[in-house]
Amino acid sequence: MPSHIPSATSLPDGFRQCLADAEMLECIPAAEMEMLRQRLESNVFNLVVMGEFKRGKSSVINALIGEDVLPVGVVPLTAIATILEYGEVPATQILFQDGTEMQADLRALWDFATEKGNPGNEKSVSEVRVSWPSPWLRSGVRLIDTPGIGSVYRHNSAITYGLLPRADAVLLVLSVDQPIGQVEYDFLKQVQDYAGRIFFLLNKADLLTATDLAESQAFTSQVIAEAMDGPVTLYPFSARLALEGHKNRSADQLTQSGFPDFTEALKLFLAEDKGNALITSLARGLLRLLSQTRFNTELTLSSLAVPVDELRRKVKAFENRRDEMTQEGRDFGILLKAEVKHLVDHDVAADVENFRARLSGEIETQITSHFASARHLSSRELDESLRQYALQVVRTGWDHFRREENEKLEASFHRICARFSGKIHTTVDELYRFSSDLFAIPFDAVAADSDWGIQSGFYYKFWEVPGSIRLMTTSFLHALPKFLGDRLILKDASKYARELADTQAGRVRYDFAQRLDKSMRVFEKSMCEQLTVTSTHIESAVEKGLELAAASSVVADDEAKRLNKRHEILAVLVKRVESLVQSVHT
Repeated sequence: MPSHIPSATSLPDGFRQCLADAEMLECIPAAEMEMLRQRLESNVFNLVVMGEFKRGKSSVINALIGEDVLPVGVVPLTAIATILEYGEVPATQILFQDGTEMQADLRALWDFATEKGNPGNEKSVSEVRVSWPSPWLRSGVRLIDTPGIGSVYRHNSAITYGLLPRADAVLLVLSVDQPIGQVEYDFLKQVQDYAGRIFFLLNKADLLTATDLAESQAFTSQVIAEAMDGPVTLYPFSARLALEGHKNRSADQLTQSGFPDFTEALKLFLAEDKGNALITSLARGLLRLLSQTRFNTELTLSSLAVPVDELRRKVKAFENRRDEMTQEGRDFGILLKAEVKHLVDHDVAADVENFRARLSGEIETQITSHFASARHLSSRELDESLRQYALQVVRTGWDHFRREENEKLEASFHRICARFSGKIHTTVDELYRFSSDLFAIPFDAVAADSDWGIQSGFYYKFWEVPGSIRLMTTSFLHALPKFLGDRLILKDASKYARELADTQAGRVRYDFAQRLDKSMRVFEKSMCEQLTVTSTHIESAVEKGLELAAASSVVADDEAKRLNKRHEILAVLVKRVESLVQSVHT
């Protein structure tokens, strides 16, 4: 197996096998099993590649993938965030800021994702996604290539800083030919506030002698240690040699590049740190289902030994308790709606209004500054330049706000869901405990994690203020003497920009409100279904006992044997899953 391919780990594979074995048991709710499988398969881990311009970030990704996927060059090149995710067939998708998208081939990266092909992001690209059949990406890892910080293109730095909240881990690329500077030092202070893990990479090691490389490594390590308040591991290598080694299938070139030291550390991190938290969470969810299913099986078996009249009395008592719990579930739903409404009416509304006010205040200064630099243009050209500049400033501002607000609301909504999910789980456990006491069957509740978030997909579309609002800018105004008309054009452009910012405020607020409402309804439905499924399965287990009590002894004996066999299978499966969870912490 080539060294750049992550080896399979026993933990995820072991859980997949347990999940598959559990799915073979018809007694376990299919919807719950499907939810666990979807969480396993759709798990996404954002590995963001960052650093100052011309450090070789794109080259590092190409070396990881083993192919010339991303454009590289001798000038600051990457202009738009490019996301690499797994796909059986290579494909490229261009996402635009107005919400539209287009499919393209890999060559389109040069036209849409680079500063040369898309200067200043004049094509209004939001991000570019590349699907690629790389083993690194198969487990849900997404590699995100970012524009360089500190280049002459300020918008590039803004895009990179905006991606920090999305980083689960960061590959920070440095270079031996340019000692770490103040920009990178300051950037480090911000990165550590977001990323759970940072890998420090020292690229272009092939440019130095062994002595000079050791000196560069020592200096860079010392500076990073100061920024991070502690020692760090620095990986020196040559991405260029590593890529050549992959292309030539040369183990010697790969070893010479120094790349395997880094990839082995990354492989270990992705196998353990990245995967273990997810597997532990999913395993607890599966254990919870198995525990409940085993209880239901024991309930049916125990019903065989209870007199029918007594069994019916116990069923009636259970039904009364079930109805009480169902009402509690409805009460939870009312409280859930109230909390989400408060989130919309207070947090979202306040954040949108605060940003609108701040943006409106900044627009005046920016429009005036642009006016000064473009005043040499004719009145008509000046008017158009100011209008386009206002569009760019407002659009960029709201796009940045939406990304940051989405991160904030995602966390807030997750906390709400976790709290209410915990309440529903407690209610479900109480119903099982009540049944446990009623039928004298042991039951051990298993805690499970909640993994709910805001539903994906924006309804928001950027909307330009109709021209009818800009009545002042007419042919007559363009015909005025320039010293007089220019000032009126500036005043009108500032008014237009503020109105544009106000319009987007309402649309963004409405979009977040709609998405939160949709997410809340999906979550509420799932929670109600959990209560319904729980009571239904317990009822079915007891009704099965009543049915068998009325059946012949031969039928009852055969069913008892089948249930005992199922119980044995469940017991073995529980031990296997418990062993997986234990292995994570040893």
